Amino acid sequence: MIVRDDLVEAHRLSLAHVASPGARLTAARRVQIAKVAHDAYLAVEPSPPWVRPFDDPALDVAYRLARHAGTITEQWYEQIITEGMHPLDWVEIVGVVIATIPPVAFARAAGVTVPGLPAPIAGEPTGREATELAPAKLNWVPVAAPADKVASVVQALSALPDEWDNLWRLAGAQYMSDRQMDDPLWNRGTLSRPQMELVAARLSLIRECFF
Repeated sequence: MIVRDDLVEAHRLSLAHVASPGARLTAARRVQIAKVAHDAYLAVEPSPPWVRPFDDPALDVAYRLARHAGTITEQWYEQIITEGMHPLDWVEIVGVVIATIPPVAFARAAGVTVPGLPAPIAGEPTGREATELAPAKLNWVPVAAPADKVASVVQALSALPDEWDNLWRLAGAQYMSDRQMDDPLWNRGTLSRPQMELVAARLSLIRECFF
């Protein structure tokens, strides 16, 4: 099987991103969260979505995101926040899971060795957040101001620029960049844009994605 170099590199950088200090979490904590997501995604007999398998809200969120994302509701999000999780910790956990699962899912689908997680890099959290945050009507979490000027999926991780950057690096290799989305005829010489959207819509239906 021939895999495009840009896709290989995006997946490598995504896993390296997981093992680097985040805005609010250490690299060790991020790798711990990523390991839970990795194992949840691959589990043959996963816990049902109504079970919280860890006595740790961050790990419970990672598990459910990786295995039962379609069951997460705003009510459950608010419950986790009420238990003491900061909304930006939630954003970072989502970013870690997003960074972890695509390389794993691709490898499994392609029938190649599933990548492991790199060792965490020492260092304190960076504290890097958007210059100005705003509450959003289109999202549950705070986003970079101004809010709600773009689609909810586009602004979802914008409060933490490093998570946002990794999301779009993955999107650019696996799908297309946000700029390319404006062109209905864009393609990279393989599937046409309508074919890409058909595949995406079918997968979204199968995985019960509300988008």
